Amino acid sequence: MTTPGEPPRGEISREELYALVWSVSGTTLARRFDCSETYLRRVCKALDVPRPARGWWTQGEVGVAVSPPPPLPALKPGCPDRWTRGRTVRRWHRRARIRSFSPDRDLHPLVELAAHIFDGAKQTPDRTHLVTRCHDAIDVTTSAAALESALALANALFRQLETRSHPVRVAAAGAGFIRPALDNHRAPPSRLGRTRATVWAPRAPTVTVVSGVPIGLAIVEIRRDVLKRYAGDGEFQRASAKEPVCGLTWTEWRPEPSHQFKIIAYSPHFPAPWQREWSETRRKTLIRAVAAIVAELEETARTLPHAAFFLQGR
Repeated sequence: MTTPGEPPRGEISREELYALVWSVSGTTLARRFDCSETYLRRVCKALDVPRPARGWWTQGEVGVAVSPPPPLPALKPGCPDRWTRGRTVRRWHRRARIRSFSPDRDLHPLVELAAHIFDGAKQTPDRTHLVTRCHDAIDVTTSAAALESALALANALFRQLETRSHPVRVAAAGAGFIRPALDNHRAPPSRLGRTRATVWAPRAPTVTVVSGVPIGLAIVEIRRDVLKRYAGDGEFQRASAKEPVCGLTWTEWRPEPSHQFKIIAYSPHFPAPWQREWSETRRKTLIRAVAAIVAELEETARTLPHAAFFLQGR
């Protein structure tokens, strides 16, 4: 623990920052951090650390009774638990507009945060999935129409893993984990000239730890290729549609979300030779299989040595 008389270290935890802001005035602490008091307030807000109100220190010095320091609140979903000096601070909270995920539901913190993140995400030009550059986003590839189903599946999987003492986290920067290129087809396309598309990748992989073995997790909406006809104004319709098309037109295979998902587990270390997939053949069937999937991951972690996940193929 850093004491008021010591210079702060490069990385400060929430608990250390809380103790410091209630031990010395903001002006003094900002001078020790070699930053402005305004910046220090931003750091406290980003880490959700309460700080003294304006005039609190002055009132105490002249003998006026002041309120005691409030307790440090519990860490909220997506809130950073430490601050590294010299790095940009990011606020943890976002305003949610998704109504279907009500507060009374038993949501995993990462899924609750993902509901806020993906609610404001952009769609790819082909409208097959949402894209966000948020550092805290879980590894979910889904169309806007299937977002609720994707988050429900992630919630069931994460809850099942943590019920069996396998924590799930979005990997921190510099943790050394990688996320390999994944695709969102059910099987390799059989049509000549078609290739498997690489899906959006988050800034950091989502990782669980099973018996000490880190395993990457991704939930991907399966993409299917549908023969469509150009209908003008940048729009396509199914080639089998009866509506007439005026002007220049042609047919081509175009991606379309299926509202069916697959869970992909992989080794998050380079190179990553180990990968396992579970795919839906009917909608919302995979959510009922999460217990069996977790059991398979546990068996895999037991049968493969820890070194196999780290060193295979090197």
